[in-house]
Amino acid sequence: MKILYLCPDLGIPVLGRKGAAVHVREMAAAFGRAGHSVVLAAQMLNKSPWETPAAMATPPLQVRPNPSAAAAVAALKEFNELLGVENSLPGELRRILYNQELRNELRRRFENDPPNFIYERASLYATGGVALARELGVPCFVELNAPLAVEQEVYRATGFGELAAQAERWTISQADGVVVVSALLRDHALACGAKPERVHVMPNGINLAEFHPAPRDQAVRARWKLDGGPVLGFVGGLRPWHGVEALPVLLERLAVKHPGVQLVIAGDGPLRSELERGLEERGVRAKAVITGLLPHEEVAPLIREFDLALAPYSAPDHPFYFSPLKLFEYMGCGVAVVVPRLGQISEVVEDGQTGLLYPAGDAAALAESCERLLGDPALRTELGRNAARRVRERFTWDANAERVVSLARSLVAARTS
Repeated sequence: MKILYLCPDLGIPVLGRKGAAVHVREMAAAFGRAGHSVVLAAQMLNKSPWETPAAMATPPLQVRPNPSAAAAVAALKEFNELLGVENSLPGELRRILYNQELRNELRRRFENDPPNFIYERASLYATGGVALARELGVPCFVELNAPLAVEQEVYRATGFGELAAQAERWTISQADGVVVVSALLRDHALACGAKPERVHVMPNGINLAEFHPAPRDQAVRARWKLDGGPVLGFVGGLRPWHGVEALPVLLERLAVKHPGVQLVIAGDGPLRSELERGLEERGVRAKAVITGLLPHEEVAPLIREFDLALAPYSAPDHPFYFSPLKLFEYMGCGVAVVVPRLGQISEVVEDGQTGLLYPAGDAAALAESCERLLGDPALRTELGRNAARRVRERFTWDANAERVVSLARSLVAARTS
């Protein structure tokens, strides 16, 4: 089949290192491995000119906004500067105008040779995919990874409020299919007006060719100066909702019984300075390695150096709707996980069988679970082996892509008949 994959989100450089960018590339690659023709259309390719772009079998189609849209955004920025105010209006206007430009440009490109279906990653104000599908007469699937308008209001306090929510409701209710990454997001999609039979839960997954158990690599240990002691690992953004604030306290406590313990943090984000300060204040900075953002091909070899892996989310003020990519990658590599009993995490991880669960936000319980695993190598091995098998059987990008294509074939066949 011919698949037009849209990623209109200005915050996702599709050739970059963010987890969302990895998700986009992996789904596109899974469609390609299944023998389908895929065009990935996006505006953002790389956030930084110094960052080496990720490799893709088919280069993405970059659709840039036209000069008139850029001029309108620049005029609003200049107006703010004149008044000496700061607000999110230029960025919000940019999203809205780009959404329209994306739709117009792709209609010109594909009106004489349309795809069999459109697959769009939902983003703020992104109505373009559904509208374009209507004009081309093809089905459209919208992939929902978060309640976008709510998340924008809670975590960023920006946007046009109800306008963003109205755009989200329109897109979700009008799509031919809505792919959600968790059961809680299914509830959100239904609340936005999606018909129940059109909503499909597909958690995140892994590429089995990369994330699988394998021997440790001495070169990786040497690069990050892992000197043979037990290694705790965290992969992900250093952001408030990821719970990384708990890591300095945890490392300090574990170092009492395990003086050789080390903590590897693979990621970057706004909490990095606070995290480093916490490690310094507790006297354990020398036991921690912060790698910064890594190319995705370097993540799996590093995870395989972990003795146990962490995802220390605290209990949020809203339902835990996430499908943590790091969780599947840890488990796929055969590493024992210590994770909170939250949302989809407790659906994926069976306590004592494929990992250890603890009450979210309970620092003492987190430390106790880590101490249990550090003192029991046989249990770590068993949990890691069980985890890898579970992920291999149930959570892969290839399985997700196969399911989407199957649904799309049914829709195309129904339209044809």
